[in-house]
Amino acid sequence: YRPISLICTLSKIFEKIVLSRLLTHLENNSLLTNRQHGFRRGKSTITAIIDLVETIIDASEEGATTTGILLDFSKAFDSLSHKHLLDKLKALGIRGVAHQWFQSYLSGRTQMTEITQVVNNRCQKFRSTQAQITRGVPQGSVLGPVLFILYTNDIVSTLQDNCEIFLYADDTALIVSHKNVKELEKPTLLPV
Repeated sequence: YRPISLICTLSKIFEKIVLSRLLTHLENNSLLTNRQHGFRRGKSTITAIIDLVETIIDASEEGATTTGILLDFSKAFDSLSHKHLLDKLKALGIRGVAHQWFQSYLSGRTQMTEITQVVNNRCQKFRSTQAQITRGVPQGSVLGPVLFILYTNDIVSTLQDNCEIFLYADDTALIVSHKNVKELEKPTLLPV
């Protein structure tokens, strides 16, 4: 199970304002990889699939064979390091008061589980003890998805030149094409 963050309406409104300003900054300065199709204006699963299929067709028309690796990171949103995320925000130009706000946004979070159950014809609520959250972005929040794609934004720079990458949030497709099928079997052609 994954916890979903229940956030008050006022916080959601403020998060939407922060999100709008953050996306404007990122897009105006071309800071997001064009390979990420998740949670982006003008991008979708459809644009990701079109780009992927076009890459495979182009390789085929050039006489190349294509192989791919499809990845889905388990608990991806839950496992992000707050320190690394804050460092990445700073590297993307989020500094000063804005950076302090993100630091505050990520820190001091707790979670608990609440179960409502009917016992002897009466509804009873059972709650776990609160646990500190030291990693991840709040699922169900307005900012969580964009913070996740910022965290993974630089993955493109870690790949070899022969590899194409297609991202939709935490779903990733790595594609390698070569005219010689035997070359695709060599470990040196592994994308990462």
